[in-house]
Amino acid sequence: MKSYKKWININIKNLKNKTILINGVTGGIGRATVYYLASLNNSLIFLVRNLKAAEKLKNEIIKTYNANVDIIFFDYLDKNSLNNCLINLKTNKKIDIFMNVSGIYHQKEEYIGDIEKTFIVNYFAPSYIISSLFKLFPDLKVIDVSSVTYQIKKIKNINYLANKESFINYLKTIKNKTIRYGLSKRFLMQYLLYLKINENKNIVFVHPGVSKTNLFDKKNNAYGKWFYYFVPSLMNLIFMKPSKACLSLLKGAEIDNINKNFWVGPHGFLNFWGYPKIYKLRKNLMNKEIIDKIFSLTNEINDLWKIN
Repeated sequence: MKSYKKWININIKNLKNKTILINGVTGGIGRATVYYLASLNNSLIFLVRNLKAAEKLKNEIIKTYNANVDIIFFDYLDKNSLNNCLINLKTNKKIDIFMNVSGIYHQKEEYIGDIEKTFIVNYFAPSYIISSLFKLFPDLKVIDVSSVTYQIKKIKNINYLANKESFINYLKTIKNKTIRYGLSKRFLMQYLLYLKINENKNIVFVHPGVSKTNLFDKKNNAYGKWFYYFVPSLMNLIFMKPSKACLSLLKGAEIDNINKNFWVGPHGFLNFWGYPKIYKLRKNLMNKEIIDKIFSLTNEINDLWKIN
């Protein structure tokens, strides 16, 4: 962290004395982010599945920075935890920022009802939480941690958006793990773009670049044992450290409601490894007809799934 404090002191001026809601804190990027946020005198609310790990992190941060830290149980695959979280948050007078860091990557195909869990964790559940948070805190700023993989599958035929049944059936046809991940990120971005464009919500998209995270943890059991033997070691050698990758999240939180066509991510080769800068989103993401349909269908499916 000390390596990047100078950069933070120069580039991060407005991210202080805020109340920040954040999930994914026990992963590499989330953990690095909350240390920086605490060092800037922000109050933090951790949304977590692993209460034991979160309590340990909380104690470390309080010991280091004497920061104010609260913990709420939160699991995108547990709809009761989401609603209980929202009930708990009603007692807060103000939440300034929500950082949506949680996500799952290459997972074995697994369905909850009619929806594969990658789409639930990366898309449907976050869309529900974020729209609900805006109802509680209309002036909230949302930092959505997305991925460059949203670009991997360009949507040409929109017949699958005719109704919720055809959309759900389309999602079932996506068998490639990377495409499933990329589409889940893309659809959430398009849902949030509707809120940003039509309701003027303060939403900033960021991508942290390529960093060693828990997304490839062997507990996911998505690959053979040799994959988990070699890949984590290669990630340590090649990818950015989380302490640098999380700078894009801080820069996104620093910027106030950038134009709908832009997002924040690292510069450098393939935009994977450098310090943060602002980029244009791909035009194919910005199709108004698709954005409108995604927004409507997402809300219908969230109701069908009875998340709310």
